[in-house]
Amino acid sequence: MMPMSILIPHDGSPASGAIIEALGPLLLPGTPATLLFIDESLGHANEEVAVAERKLTDMGAAVSRRDVASTDPASTIVEIVDETRSGLVAMSTHGRTGQHARLRGGVAERVLRACPVPLFMANPFSKAHSRFSSVLVPLETNSESAEILDTLIPIAKAAGSRLTFLFVDFDDPTDTEAQRERRRAARAKNIEEWLDVPRKRAEDAGLEVAIRVAQGNPWSEIVERTKSGEYDLLAMTTHARSGVSRWAFGSVAERVLRACSIPILVQRMNKSG
Repeated sequence: MMPMSILIPHDGSPASGAIIEALGPLLLPGTPATLLFIDESLGHANEEVAVAERKLTDMGAAVSRRDVASTDPASTIVEIVDETRSGLVAMSTHGRTGQHARLRGGVAERVLRACPVPLFMANPFSKAHSRFSSVLVPLETNSESAEILDTLIPIAKAAGSRLTFLFVDFDDPTDTEAQRERRRAARAKNIEEWLDVPRKRAEDAGLEVAIRVAQGNPWSEIVERTKSGEYDLLAMTTHARSGVSRWAFGSVAERVLRACSIPILVQRMNKSG
């Protein structure tokens, strides 16, 4: 796998810098890494950012640093992705807390909705892994949800990862039990046939793939499986809906982001859901 250029936003807090430990499996020797320090004012040096820079260098990354004064971190991150031609953004899901919050969950969610490249995110209090040996990949019955494989397959091949494709068959709460059973039976064959396409793609790349089908609420089913200890990376696409559709349907990726205890690799679909 050729090293992809990584943009690493940092707000000067220890929690923000914790993403570097989680990044370990993605940092190949010579990986170009831009450490982006964002603060309202840059009138003083920040030791946490200096520590992060040293860690990245010690891990073999080719580090460049950029300091930016900004009161809108999410917009600044998205702008600098284009300027640096980064292939991945890596950030903690929580940074500072309280009234001085910067790179916390809300900022990560805003970046997720607008970022043109995949994001790698992790809770700063979650355990870092030396390699991604087992990856959970939620999929839907559309080709766009499998776009995550574009980014994931090279990473998984380098790590020797096992992939588990998860499809959550959402139950209509208005169905009777008999209606629910009929609908599940009618969809079962279609789900299996659709999942066969991304399965074959991953297996042709030399990866081991398992298929899991569950019934229930997609985001809660995904989160429960990330708590099992079986997986060390979650990889998924997001509709990145905005406005009325986001409030009406919610974003599964954003809800998972708030609750997930393992690192997440996520990218927006090319077509809005």
